[in-house]
This record gives sequence, C-alpha cells and structure tokens, in this order.
Amino acid sequence: MNPSLQRSVASASSRLLFSIANPNPLAVFRGYPASRTALASLSFSHSPGKQQFQGNIHISLSFSTATPHKKEKEKGKENQGAMASAPATTSLIESAKRAACRQAVADHFNPDFTYVGIGSGSTVAYVVEAIGELGPAVTGKMKFVPTGSGSTSLIRNAGLSVLQVPDLLLEVGFDPESTDHQPIDIYFDGADEVDAELNCIKGGGACHFQEKLVSRLSKRFICVADSRKKVDRLLTNWAYVPVEVSPIGAEYVRRELLRIGSTDPKIRTSGPTFIRTITDNHNHIIDAPFPTLLLNSEADKLDPKKGLWTPDALLAKIKGIFGVLEVGIFSGLNGPQVAQLGTDVEGVKPVKAYFGRPDGQVETLG
Repeated sequence: MNPSLQRSVASASSRLLFSIANPNPLAVFRGYPASRTALASLSFSHSPGKQQFQGNIHISLSFSTATPHKKEKEKGKENQGAMASAPATTSLIESAKRAACRQAVADHFNPDFTYVGIGSGSTVAYVVEAIGELGPAVTGKMKFVPTGSGSTSLIRNAGLSVLQVPDLLLEVGFDPESTDHQPIDIYFDGADEVDAELNCIKGGGACHFQEKLVSRLSKRFICVADSRKKVDRLLTNWAYVPVEVSPIGAEYVRRELLRIGSTDPKIRTSGPTFIRTITDNHNHIIDAPFPTLLLNSEADKLDPKKGLWTPDALLAKIKGIFGVLEVGIFSGLNGPQVAQLGTDVEGVKPVKAYFGRPDGQVETLG
C-alpha cells in the first residue's frame, strides 16, 4: 500500500487512532461504536505496572521478579498468542477490503467519467489507491467529490482533484426544467452493515449526512466492504442506528428515541476524555440501538410496539423527530430507479455491493 495512502487511512478518511507501524484492530472512528460481534469477542485484563499508550488503547504491562506459577505461564502463552494473532487478523481484513475495492473499480470505473464520489469509510482508501494507479492520463480530467474532511485529504494525498459538493453544484449549473439531478457519475463508499436487499447502516464514521447527499447526487452507488458487513437483516451484528442531531436538541432527540423503542440511546463521545463527538457539520451523533430490523419486503410484519421495524419505516420515524438532521439508514430507491422515475426522491441505496473475504475471494450482491 502506498505510504501516503496508509497515512490517509490513519489520519483522514477512517479517523483511525492507531500506530501505522503497529495497526490495532480496535481502532476508533470518531468514537465509532463497537459492533455486537466485536464486543462479544473482546476481553481485557488489567494489572498495575507501566502503561504504554497507543491511540486510545491503554495497554498495561506488569513486571515482577517472582517466578510465575505454571498456570500463569500457560495464561501468558495464551495472551501472547492472542496478541500475535491480532496483526494477522488485521492483515486479512485489510486484504479482503483491498480485494473488494479493486474488483469494484475494475467492474465499474470508466475513463469517461467526469465526477466521482468518494466516501468516508476506511475501506474506500483502497478504491482511491486503485484509481490513483490508473495515472493522470485517465484521472487527470476527473474531479472527485468527497463526503467529508477525511475523504478530502484522502483524495488530495493520492494526487487527485477535489471538488466539494457546493462547488460541484455551481459548476454544473441549475436548470429548473431538467430531470437530471445526478451529476456524479459514480460513488464508491463502504458500510457498517448491508442486508439482503442492499439496505445499509452507515454513520460509524459520523459522515452519513454528507454520504447521503453525495449518494443522492450520484447515478450509482457502489458499496465496498469486507465480508463481516454482509448480513441477512440490518442490526444483526452492528448494534446502533447513527443519528446526527443538533447539539442543543440532542437530549430531546435521545428521549424521543426512547419513546419509539430504542434501548439506551447514547450521545456519542470520543477519546479518553469522552468529549462529545463533533461532526463536520458541527453536530452531535446519537447511537440508537434497536432490535434487528425486518427487510422492507416484510412490511406486513411491521409492529413498532413489538420492536418490529423495516428500514424504510424506522428511517421515516426517526427523520420525523424534531432536531434530527440525518439518519444512518440507507434504504428505499437506488440511483437508476430514481432516474427512471424522473423524480427528486431520495435515491441512496447501492446498486451493488462487493464483499472481500479472508480467502481472497470477492462476493457480490446486486
């Protein structure tokens, strides 16, 4: 991986707080909430001693001159094995992400594109890597539309041309008679979870408003992820619906989320001091847990009183709460469907998803 791209993954698009020399799989995305599977698989022990700090992870090292007992020796070997396997696991995950991205770019990137949307997920760094390798002969006349400060840095570090959404809209102009509301040729981004209908949970990186805006302006959204993100129904492993809210209205929104059945919604915090996360739009994020969602095709089973929501229904309900800017559920129509209908409704669902597997193979959906 290009060293500048590696730095970008850490300091920009993914908001990872880890050492590049020793990537930690528990990297944090602006207070990124842990998934249910991650929480279930992690355990930490603490003993007094010298502390080393890597990002937001505190690692305690104890020293003793006493000879350890047999059980302690065995436990030590187990801990060493677990620590040794972490970089290997991270490497497999990153390889899976890269494989998905390269396949997606090979299948969908066209030298005739003018505007390309680039998302904020950590996986998308490998999309930019693949596009950058095509060279200025292919990319020189293109402009790349970011979904936040992170992806802006990622694009620039790859030597590609950045065009922010307001400048894009000024550049393409406005014709009230036009039915073309999608000037961006294609949009690449990741997801926190993707269900069997290509509905997505996004917002772990606190950029889902910008991501939804760029997706609305795109003819096609291509989702790239590793295979852990593929589920039958949303909120299977990922535990929360990210909700961007006005800071002054955050507590009001949190209480309204409780009223509609969210279990213990929390205002997201970041870092060791637990400061409230601030988005690029100067807002706060509420992570709202809900039971596993239905598919939209299962709308006949919808029963909010029992916690049974479809993605479309839950999205509409949360969006209706005063103080909410945007919700991290990407469902409904996709770009081509919106273009076919000739309407300005929201078209934010991907047309296809690529999932990299640890064995190097790539699964597709859509």
